[in-house]
Amino acid sequence: MSLQSVVACRSVKDFSDPALDLIERTYTESFPEVERRDFSLVRNSETRTARLQFRQDSYNILPGFKNNRAELDTVSNSIELVKKNTDVRIIGIYITGYASPEGSMAHNMALSENRAKALADYIRRYDAIAPEMLHVDWKGEDWEGFVRVLGDFPNLLKRDEVYEIIERYPDERDFCELQLQKLVPPTIYHRLLTEIYPALRRNEYRIEYNVRNFNLEEARRMVDERPDLLSLSEMYKVADSYGKGTPGYDKVMATALRYFPASPSALNENAVNAISREEYAKAVELLEKSEVTARSAELLSTLGVAYAGAGQYDKAEDVFRRASEAGSATARHNLEEVRQVIDQL
Repeated sequence: MSLQSVVACRSVKDFSDPALDLIERTYTESFPEVERRDFSLVRNSETRTARLQFRQDSYNILPGFKNNRAELDTVSNSIELVKKNTDVRIIGIYITGYASPEGSMAHNMALSENRAKALADYIRRYDAIAPEMLHVDWKGEDWEGFVRVLGDFPNLLKRDEVYEIIERYPDERDFCELQLQKLVPPTIYHRLLTEIYPALRRNEYRIEYNVRNFNLEEARRMVDERPDLLSLSEMYKVADSYGKGTPGYDKVMATALRYFPASPSALNENAVNAISREEYAKAVELLEKSEVTARSAELLSTLGVAYAGAGQYDKAEDVFRRASEAGSATARHNLEEVRQVIDQL
């Protein structure tokens, strides 16, 4: 029994069957060019953070206060860049307000609400965005963010105790904050207040926009200039225009995976490309690091082929077995083949 019978990679053939093409590769004849609309339903977004400074217990935006002018200019510039791009159309701006833990939860919830609404009002007035396109949400005290930022302060005195207090009182945050204030020495809470809490007082804003469809010539240009504006189907169309197995095809498919990491077909295509070049370690790396692989019998089967090609037969047997149990006929075939190889070792 030869290794070649294992790495025949039937999973690749199965994974690009016509049924999947209709789902993933929407540039096929099922969607002729004349039926495509000016703007696709594919929605893109950009999420940014505005760290505006407010006076204590105030939610009025003061452009001249501290670094607010630069923060507001950044907000306006990011909106203007999208507005000026004729390839996209803004469909909504989503603002979420957060607060730091000092003070009561009720007070901070209202504060995060009012500060988010203040930014929305500023954008409406100064960036000429229609009110119906502005959507506001608020989260109050950002304890999850608190835990994340704590990770950036490894030298904070009694940091482990701070973590413990946060974990101990998940449903009593006002009491939790009180316990943090009681930490000894007082310099601990002073550092929380002056170095960590400011990063939690913020508004995050997300600009959502629709991107128009691009013809092949435009898409080939955009894949180098602005790949983030292309849909997955348009990337497939560009890749196929170069021809499977060419450097151009491989480059575009790698770009597709970078911008659509949750796409099973893009992941599989890149892994198969690596296998075809006998770059088994690269295929293994691609498939192992993706959370998508474990949820797909076809991807597990491809991973088995990569393992077998790399001489890791025990691992190949394991993933072929898992893929077979998930219903892959190809994996069942390859499982039998790899077991015969193992028996001959």
